[in-house]
Order: sequence, then structure tokens, then C-alpha cells
Amino acid sequence: MAEPGNQALFLDLAGTLVEMDETRQLPLDANGNIVIRLLPGVAEKLRPIRDHLIFVVTNQAGIRRGRLTMEKVEAALGKLDAELGGILSGWMVCPHDDADRCACRKPAPGMIRELAEMYGVELRTSTMVGDQEIDEQASRAAGVGRFVYAKDFFGW
Repeated sequence: MAEPGNQALFLDLAGTLVEMDETRQLPLDANGNIVIRLLPGVAEKLRPIRDHLIFVVTNQAGIRRGRLTMEKVEAALGKLDAELGGILSGWMVCPHDDADRCACRKPAPGMIRELAEMYGVELRTSTMVGDQEIDEQASRAAGVGRFVYAKDFFGW
């Protein structure tokens, strides 16, 4: 565990960094692999802050429901990181569904708090960016100091 004091940027995935399909899920190709298409302005906004801690926290109930596998989600996150120039410090994926009532699925703060503990992040001086109210709720529950909706952060 790192000493506390670091600032971080926590980011939601689908609808914040990458496009979703018409069902608000990550799009899949014919082989069932996740298709990563960056939303406008994402790379341009994030690349200049590459020296900061940048994390992705994402709910992926499609794993629990059998639509995705953790391996495919991890591969997609690796591809996203490569497209962004290797700027991500890490990520956490919640593979559960709402019925599982886990501590990691947003709006619960588990993923944010775990990353903060692992990397010595001072949550009250950090920022979370997301596209839904559950992202804001998770941010607030974790004690993140500032929440910004993706449309405002990326200027859509």
C-alpha cells in the first residue's frame, strides 16, 4: 500500500470514454470481442495529464450475465490504454449484477476505495468523471472531492 496524498482521476468507461451500443452496453464484433471506439475529445483531454494517476472504474454485469468474460473486458481495457498512449494507472471491473448486492458495483464505492487504498490516493482532492447518476453516487459515497459529468469534462 502506498502512502496517502496522491490525487487521482477516476473515470467511468462506457458512455464516458468509449461508445456504447443501442442497448447501452459495450459493442461487440462478430467474434464477441469488445469494440473500443473513443468518444470525441477523450484522447485530447487525457493525454496531457498522463503524469497523474488515472483509473477506470466500470460496472460490467455482462460478465455475470454471460455476454462478456473478464478476459475480454481486460483485453478491451488494455486496448483502450494503448489507444490513449499508456496513460492509465489501473482499472477495476465489477463483474456483478445488481442482484448480487456487492460492495464494488456502482453506486457502491468499493472499486474507488480499493484503488485509492492501493495507490495512496487522497479522495477528497481527487476527481471522478462519469455519464450517469450512479457514477456521481459512487463518487460521493467514496468521498471523492469533485464529480464532473463526462459531457462537461470532455466538452460535448
